[in-house]
Amino acid sequence: MNRRDFLKTLATGTTGATLAGLLGPPSWAAEAPPANRPNIIIVLADDMGWRDTGYQGSPAAKTPHLDDLATKNVRFDYFYPAQQMCSPGRFGIMTGRNPFRTGLHHLGAMRPQEITLAEALKTAGYSTGHFGKWHLGGGDTHPVRKGFDLSYFSINYFDIGSKLAVNDTKEFVEVKGDSSVFTMDLAIDWIRKVSKDPKPFFAYVCFGSPHAPHKGADEFKALYKDADGKVDFLAEVSGVDAAVGKLRAELRKLGIADNTIVWFTSDNGGITPQSMDPSGKGKMNVGVRTVACMEWPGRIKQPIRTDVVCAHTDFYPTLLDITGVQMPNQPVIDGVSLLPLLEGKMKQRPKPAGFMLWNGKGNFAQIDFTKDAQGVWIDGQYKLIVTPPGHSGGKRGAADAAGAALYDIYADPAEKTNLASRMPDQVAKMRQALEQWQKSVRDGFDGKDYVKA
Repeated sequence: MNRRDFLKTLATGTTGATLAGLLGPPSWAAEAPPANRPNIIIVLADDMGWRDTGYQGSPAAKTPHLDDLATKNVRFDYFYPAQQMCSPGRFGIMTGRNPFRTGLHHLGAMRPQEITLAEALKTAGYSTGHFGKWHLGGGDTHPVRKGFDLSYFSINYFDIGSKLAVNDTKEFVEVKGDSSVFTMDLAIDWIRKVSKDPKPFFAYVCFGSPHAPHKGADEFKALYKDADGKVDFLAEVSGVDAAVGKLRAELRKLGIADNTIVWFTSDNGGITPQSMDPSGKGKMNVGVRTVACMEWPGRIKQPIRTDVVCAHTDFYPTLLDITGVQMPNQPVIDGVSLLPLLEGKMKQRPKPAGFMLWNGKGNFAQIDFTKDAQGVWIDGQYKLIVTPPGHSGGKRGAADAAGAALYDIYADPAEKTNLASRMPDQVAKMRQALEQWQKSVRDGFDGKDYVKA
């Protein structure tokens, strides 16, 4: 059985790459006038997992709007969060960089020297708005100081009855009804205003759901009367879905859907066994998948379903490639542009994807990134996991004496068969590349990625 046939038999419904659709005209040129650049909307769920949608095989979640978006547009089946939890994942999306480069091994703030997607798009004339959770710091790294014209701000997750600050002020709005729908309504009000302007816009819409503690709205809890113990969680998932549906409907009503990119994902892996990818791992682990889909109706004419490895860190280079933006003094980018994938030209990732996790004690600044952190390196069909002795991140399957485990992500998505002992040359090759990259990330952490004034 070949890889494609094997994947078609998986209970999760995962398949290989099916690049059935191509983009229309050629790629955007750097000199493209701002009026022709697309509007961009990133919609980010909080703790939603790989299998928390109907289209990805959830037997419980009711997500008709996300199902429609994914099946008719772009569906990413192998999409990886930048790291294990909220802040690092958001950093990867905003900068295209591995979170360790800015010191984000767990929750916290990014460094002010980082260049965000909002800052980059502003150089191309974009209006920019942030709505909801940020979790990348306040002060010098508050959204309004990192490229956003407007921010309805929550430093962390929020829910029904919470408050969102307006910019960096003491003004606030109270979250009423489902928190995702409420947040999307704020974004839609802003989109209605800025869409009257010839300038393109960038909206970053960040829900507080389905992060615990779960508080489902009554209208969505009514969908899950028989879901014992899961009603509020599933209701929050449906709230996320309804918010996405509301956005898509409004874009069509405004007549701007064709030239608007809507890209949906979550900040990390799932939080329930049902949410996790087949490896059985989710949030607090690296190298695991999460939900992701995209639409750009005027350019992506036919459905695309891909098993190309993609990641949070690809948002930044992809969107800069599409808009023709080139940032001076750009720090090292770990992601890749996915524009060739959208054009039907990318059959596999052009460079490996790397991830790191540190659950140790002590001073993070003093650790050896190659010896003290768990490393995950995905190159083509193979995933290498290198786990230091005693690392609380644990191993998937029995590792070899050097702490390495090797899996075929397509033939063995559940990661039941460790190939390390059978393929020592592959392990050695990948481990060397992983360690070279880890040293590069350490250089970034030490400030070598930033251009000195």
